[in-house]
Amino acid sequence: MITKIYWSPFQRSKMGIILLSILSVIGLLFVETCKVKKEQSYFKKKLAASKLAERSFNAIRPELIKRKNSDYLEFDPTNSGLIGEFLTPITSNSGSLSAKQTSINPNFAALLIHYFKKLKLEEGDTVAVAVSGSFPALNISVYSAIQTLKLKPIIITSASASQFGANLPQMTWLDMERELFELGFFSFKSSYASMGGIQDKAVGLTKEGKDLIRQAIKRNSIQFLDSKNYDDALESRIRIYDELSNQKPIKAFINVGGGTTILGTNLGKQVFKTGLILSLPEEDHIPTSVISRFLERDIPVINLIQIETLAKRFGMPISPKKIPKPGEGKIFYQEEYNPILYIGVFIFIILGLYGVTRLGVGEKHSDYSIPKSKGV
Repeated sequence: MITKIYWSPFQRSKMGIILLSILSVIGLLFVETCKVKKEQSYFKKKLAASKLAERSFNAIRPELIKRKNSDYLEFDPTNSGLIGEFLTPITSNSGSLSAKQTSINPNFAALLIHYFKKLKLEEGDTVAVAVSGSFPALNISVYSAIQTLKLKPIIITSASASQFGANLPQMTWLDMERELFELGFFSFKSSYASMGGIQDKAVGLTKEGKDLIRQAIKRNSIQFLDSKNYDDALESRIRIYDELSNQKPIKAFINVGGGTTILGTNLGKQVFKTGLILSLPEEDHIPTSVISRFLERDIPVINLIQIETLAKRFGMPISPKKIPKPGEGKIFYQEEYNPILYIGVFIFIILGLYGVTRLGVGEKHSDYSIPKSKGV
């Protein structure tokens, strides 16, 4: 007697496996390409600071444009007015045009909010600030973040500027600062100003250049920080910060640009990297500088140098042709996977594998006839 049975010898359909693989890859591609933007922490504060910086740019732009040469757009494609000349009597040293162009981005103010909040700074906290004429747009972004969080800054400015900075003798950074202060954008301004440049004494500038810097400091009613040499300049800055803090703790030090006394000669630019610095670097030779003095006191430093590196780190454009709008960049939004999509694809793959391996979806069953043995 012949008995007919179905026998499945653990073979899976190649077509089913191939189809499942193709659909799984398509699903994973959808997960990778269909990401969603998620607002980052302190979004509203960041946006407020960036908008304040943008309004400040626009407020001083007309006065800056009036003083430009006819070919200034070659250096300043965004028509911001914040890019200076190649060389003027108050130009302290060389400078990167690309870095200056990159700095004209109001969203650097949001980056400062990011750093301030990371340091848990609150309204009324005292911060020490060092700026120079080299990066007027970045100075505005720093001021905008400070104003937004209502911090209390102690500001010392280096009045000279590197190439393409605020190096117009009649429109220095101190002049821009005063105009923004008088217009009500900022409730604070510099307490002291030095010559800046080499040894903080503008070594290498002509007598005309030095006289023009002194005139800028005087007409803006800023106290002149004069010093005998490098060590005297460094100690004077630390003393001023301590005296003007009124015995309140200084919660952070913010530096804009590569000031000699701030970083400690050219070696300091290599030792003290851009961004947030929480402790002294592990280096054999750390230059004595304003930054090292604050770090020795466990006061964190926000060091704004190597601007292009900093911009790339936070997804900001390099040398943009148009000034970016507030709210652009990774500092505001972070791309993340769509949870509904990736969970859906995951469930599909699991069910597909179960169907192919356990339920026999797509299997070919073999029909065997097995003779039934007769009993003896």
